[in-house]
Amino acid sequence: MSAPWFDRAIKKPEAAPLAFLAIISLLLGLTTPGFWSSANLLSIVSQVAVVGIVSLALNQVILSGEIDVSIGSLLAACAFSYANVAHLTSSPLLPLLAALVVGLAIGALNGVIVTVGRVPSIIATLGMLLALRGVVLLIGANGVLLVPGGARIFGLGSIAGLRVPILILILAFILFDFINRNTEWGRDILAVGSNGRAADVVGLRAGFVKFRCFLATGLGCGLASAIFAGQSGEIQATAATGFELQCIAAVVLGGTSITGGRGSTFAPVIGALLVGVILNALTLNNVPGTFEQLVLGLLILLAISVDALRFRASRRLS
Repeated sequence: MSAPWFDRAIKKPEAAPLAFLAIISLLLGLTTPGFWSSANLLSIVSQVAVVGIVSLALNQVILSGEIDVSIGSLLAACAFSYANVAHLTSSPLLPLLAALVVGLAIGALNGVIVTVGRVPSIIATLGMLLALRGVVLLIGANGVLLVPGGARIFGLGSIAGLRVPILILILAFILFDFINRNTEWGRDILAVGSNGRAADVVGLRAGFVKFRCFLATGLGCGLASAIFAGQSGEIQATAATGFELQCIAAVVLGGTSITGGRGSTFAPVIGALLVGVILNALTLNNVPGTFEQLVLGLLILLAISVDALRFRASRRLS
């Protein structure tokens, strides 16, 4: 017989990452000067907002049994669209709309290639990652594109004392959590991710469910790009390079199964906070940025290994 706490950890995959986040935060607070300062904590959460929003959308794709590795280049393309339109208008809403349209269009294209073209999502989105990066390199060949001051509100603004990036992250979480818990779409995603063929047999149209998930990822990148552009103040051709690793790490570290069908809306948020805390600790301890990719890669391997062990344990319990 297994211990009750072990059974709960198996059934609630986000429990272990949450405990790990608490432990590592405590250790960093004891060993890293300035970690618990209000300025540093606000900085972590604000910076995590971009990863968190995109990870919430990517979580839908992964829950459906697919993957999207194009999100780094997609975020950069949306950010360039945002910054370019921002130079043509004083309203920050039109640049946001442009970024959302670009994200939606590319997300739709990814979805069509995967679901209609039946190209494996890892291949389709890897090709999109490279193609979009090529486009961004062409667009950004003239150097740095500055973001006008008024258009930086999504990255630097505050409403009622709450930073706009944090507010947007909270609203995005509420929306995705409502969808996953209370709508047929949310239930369909888990069903398709668990067994796509069986879902087709009972009439769920697995391809259409997955297509909508890719749309969500495109919209998530479009929304997050407004925050990204506002926080950075400038967009370069190399913007968001490797960003996909942070988001994939956030989703799987938070407890969502990389094979689909198992996970929750809490997973990407917990994972994003965990990634943010770890990267912040590297910065505070003056660790060279070249180690960031190494750390993220090791975290992804660790999370996938833990997920595999948890899946075997859950099968034994059942």
